[in-house]
Amino acid sequence: MPISSDEIVIKVTWLVGKMMFHRLYILFLSIAVASSTIVGSTEVPDGKCLNCHRDQAGVEPAIKAPNVDTSIIKSSVHRSLSCITCHVIDPLKSHKVTKARPCATCHLEEAKGFNESPHAKGKLEHIERVPTCETCHGTHAVLSTKDPFSTTHRKNALRICISCHEDEAVTSQAPMLPKPARIKAYEKSVHGYAFIVKGEAIAPTCTDCHGSHRFLPADNPNSPIFKQHISATCGQCHRDIANHYNQSVHGISLAKGILESPTCTDCHGEHDILQPANPESKVFVTNVYKTCSDCHTAEKIVAKFGLKADRIATFKESFHGAASELGDLRVANCASCHGVHDIYPQSDTRSMIHAANIENTCGKCHEGLPSDFATGAVHTSATAQGSGGEFYVRQFYIWFISIIILAFIIYRVLEYNRRIKRVD
Repeated sequence: MPISSDEIVIKVTWLVGKMMFHRLYILFLSIAVASSTIVGSTEVPDGKCLNCHRDQAGVEPAIKAPNVDTSIIKSSVHRSLSCITCHVIDPLKSHKVTKARPCATCHLEEAKGFNESPHAKGKLEHIERVPTCETCHGTHAVLSTKDPFSTTHRKNALRICISCHEDEAVTSQAPMLPKPARIKAYEKSVHGYAFIVKGEAIAPTCTDCHGSHRFLPADNPNSPIFKQHISATCGQCHRDIANHYNQSVHGISLAKGILESPTCTDCHGEHDILQPANPESKVFVTNVYKTCSDCHTAEKIVAKFGLKADRIATFKESFHGAASELGDLRVANCASCHGVHDIYPQSDTRSMIHAANIENTCGKCHEGLPSDFATGAVHTSATAQGSGGEFYVRQFYIWFISIIILAFIIYRVLEYNRRIKRVD
């Protein structure tokens, strides 16, 4: 049966296509084999690359290629990669300069976070010495963050951060950066002392609070150091304290979006957090009322939220306040009566100053209290007539002492005149 012209065309087309497919397959296979021969095994780069990039005794410096230490690459997390995975080059051709593929080719999420950070923005603003992937992780000697010899291991990462943030040459180019003194304060803080001096690996360092690749400023709502997130950030280590704070009047207010409400760093500090027993700490017993006064005497905060503006002033007038000013470490301060992290409204039955609890609160210092000891007002001023006996006692002493002083002055004047007359 004769074959039609259409069938002949179809068969010829099929045969040509089959031949092209086989040739392309062979070509692809040849390229793959050649590439593996050129670049070397999947463990370390060798072959054509290492013909130039290894110790070359006697080669002129002008034409000598940079040396690659294969022993370093063998211990790297990238040991399974070939040279051309990162270097955009043709090993068969001469090349003076190599172009590196971005790390984002593999590390997409990390790169995305980095591009949102101030580090990347600093690069766009042409600030010198802005850190890149290589700054923190290295080049060929990239190790796992869990490796104690890695530059990004917990015990080593701090050095990388402070190498820039304590350098005035760097910080002077970026006014938004914290001053070097604030960073150095960490080294003297309770966290820095535990981490650097005592070697406690669980003590927080830069990345625990700020993050790793995605460093965001404190005013960014997605930042771990944004005010509403700070208790959660601190709570990574101080879980029970964070839970108490989150249920307190301060924590609940902050969760509602009232950013004036204090959080951990308002009372304890940021980089300069000290032990409560340290006299320089913001929460040392004689400094507590000063720390509370940052909010409770601030006119804008007091007016905005209807707080009682005389709380600190009346405390300072009281025996407790006067004794605290004189350095008495035993006397009660704000936290002694209201609580530390678990401060609740007076109407809350959990509050230390609730009517059912105030006797026990005072009883921590005053043993054998009479039944009516805690029934009187606490924050009262002797300058207000509503304080009752306190006001009248003060008025009596003001007049009494004033009259005595005036009488003494009159006596001295009369005595002086008498002596003058006697001399005459």
